[in-house]
Amino acid sequence: MDSAIAAAIAAGFFWAANIIVVRWALPRTGAPALVGAAVGVSVASLVATAVALASAQALPSADDLWRFALVGAIAPGSSQGLFVASIGSIGPSRTSVLVGTSPVFSVLLAMAFLDEDWRLAIIVGTALTVVGSALISWEPTSGVRRVGVALALLTAFSFGVRDVVARHFNSDSDVSSWWAGAVVLGAAGLVLVTMAVATQRGGTARAFKAATPEFLASGLLIGMALPVLLIALDRGQVGIVAPLSLASQNISVVAMGAVVFGAQERTPRVLAALTLVLAGAFVVSSAG
Repeated sequence: MDSAIAAAIAAGFFWAANIIVVRWALPRTGAPALVGAAVGVSVASLVATAVALASAQALPSADDLWRFALVGAIAPGSSQGLFVASIGSIGPSRTSVLVGTSPVFSVLLAMAFLDEDWRLAIIVGTALTVVGSALISWEPTSGVRRVGVALALLTAFSFGVRDVVARHFNSDSDVSSWWAGAVVLGAAGLVLVTMAVATQRGGTARAFKAATPEFLASGLLIGMALPVLLIALDRGQVGIVAPLSLASQNISVVAMGAVVFGAQERTPRVLAALTLVLAGAFVVSSAG
C-alpha cells in the first residue's frame, strides 16, 4: 500500500502542474479548449508509448486494448475538453478543488461495483471532500461562472467512473501500467481530435498549429500523470488512491497557482475548501 500512496501523490502533483500549464496556455493561443485538450492528450499518448517501449514490457493483448481504450474514451477522452474549459472559466485552483469531488463518485461506484468495504473512515473523509468542494460551488463574491462549476463537476464524475473501470480492468490484466496508459491516452486522443475537428467551423489546422507549441508541456505532464495513477490503482483500493491523488493535486495547484497567477487563487474560501479536502484525504488514507 505504501507504493500505491506514493504513486497517488506523484500523480496528483503531475495533474496539478498540468492544470497550471493549461491555464497559462489558453489565453496565449486563442485556440478553443477542445483543441488544446486534443493536442495535450495526443502528445501524452506519445510520451506514454515511448516509455512503454523503452521499458521492454510485454505488449498488451487484444483484450487489454479494448478494455483500456474504453477507459480512455471515458476519461480523458470525453472529459478533457470539459476540464480545460473549466480551467479557462473559473481558474486552476477552483477547478482543482471542484474536481476533488471525484473521490465521492469513485468510492460510491467502487462500493457498488467492486465490493469495496463501507468503512466509516472512507465515508467521513469523502463527506469532508464534498463540503470543501461545495464552498467553491457557492462562492458568492468572486464572479465564478456557474457553467465553469458545472463543467468541473462533470469532469469529476467522469474521473470517478474512470478510476473504477480502470481498477476493475487492472485486477484482471497483467499489462504494464505504462502500456495501459499508452492505450488509454491513445484512445482519448482519437476521441478528442475527432470532437475538435467535428466542432470546428473552419480554421481547424490553424487552431491545432497555434495550440501545439503551448500545450506540449501539458502533454508531457499528462503522459506521466495517467500511467502513474494507473500504477497506484493497480496497487491500492480506489477509495484510498482517489482521495490521496486529488489531495496532492489540490495542494500543489493552489500553491503553484498562487505563485503564477496571484492572490485570486488563494482566497480564504479557496484555502478553507482546500483544508477540508486535505482533511478528507487524510481520513480516507488512515482507513488503509
